[in-house]
Formats: sequence, C-alpha cells, structure tokens
Amino acid sequence: MNLGQTIRFYRKEKGLTLDQLAQISKLSAPQLSKLENGKSNPSMESLRRLAEAFDVPLSALTLTEERTLLNPVRAGEGFLMRWRGKGDSSVQVRYLTQGRNAKMQPIIVAIPKGVDTGKSRSHPGDEFFYVLHGRIRFFYGEEEVFEMNEGDFLYYESHIPHHWENIGAEDAQVLTCNTPPVI
Repeated sequence: MNLGQTIRFYRKEKGLTLDQLAQISKLSAPQLSKLENGKSNPSMESLRRLAEAFDVPLSALTLTEERTLLNPVRAGEGFLMRWRGKGDSSVQVRYLTQGRNAKMQPIIVAIPKGVDTGKSRSHPGDEFFYVLHGRIRFFYGEEEVFEMNEGDFLYYESHIPHHWENIGAEDAQVLTCNTPPVI
C-alpha cells in the first residue's frame, strides 16, 4: 500500500468520514482527500496528527508493503540507549523492534548492581516485566513493592507510575514489553 491507501485504510478501519477525521486530526477534509488520493505529500506534523487520530505509531503510516517482512533482531542488535539511574552507572536499554509496524515494543533493560532506574514514570498502555537475570525491587504506584527474582513475571497497567531497583549482588537484566510502543 502507498501512503494514501494506508491513510484511507486506517480511516475506514476506524469508521470515520473525511470530515470526522478532519475534526479529530485538525487537518482539513480537502487536505485529507488529497493525501488519500496521492495528490499531496504530508508534513511530519500532519503524519503525527494522523497517527494520533488513528492511535497507531507513526511508522504504521509510512509502511508501504502489504505485509511486513520478518526482520529478526540478532543477539546484541537493536536500538541501544542509556539513561542515568540513581547510582554510579547508567541503565542500558535495548529496543528490539527496528522500524516495524509494531503494536508492542519489546525492550531488554540492563541495570547495574545497586542502581535504581530513578523517579517513577508512567506511559499509556500495558506492559509486562520478566526478570531474565538478577534480583529486582519493583515499585508500582505509591504503595506496592515487589521483590522479583530470575524467572518472575508481572503484567501491569503502565499508566500507573513505576520504576525498578537492582537489589542483587550482580548486574540484572529484565525483558519488558510495552503496548503501544512508547517511542
């Protein structure tokens, strides 16, 4: 599918007319018609508004294939990012989806011993949390705290603020998966 066909597909999937989509996205109906018919190219801001209106990641609109080809992420691959935690070391985050039209976002998080991921944060959707290695203290909301060991699993609503702390004697690693993707 080309971009126009993709926009039309999502509009119809949501059961929206052009006028309804125009109202939700703050784009004009004529502009949307031109986009759907391939007579205009959208700005990045227009794409962002459409993705929000359809409740899909931005990448879902730019995918041009009928079917996404599988793209295995090999050991050590993925988009690597670091963020500072409370402690001497950085927490390392490896995003395992690479430009796919993903409805969920698997992440491997490496937390050095003695490091806390910092202030509790929240984001839309659901998340699961699986301890691959080590011991983690999981903070959820203002009152719930869980001590998690290798092989332990949680599934939770991620709009509740949460964070983690490595309480083990060695570096820890967790696998999380967010839906919808947060980046």
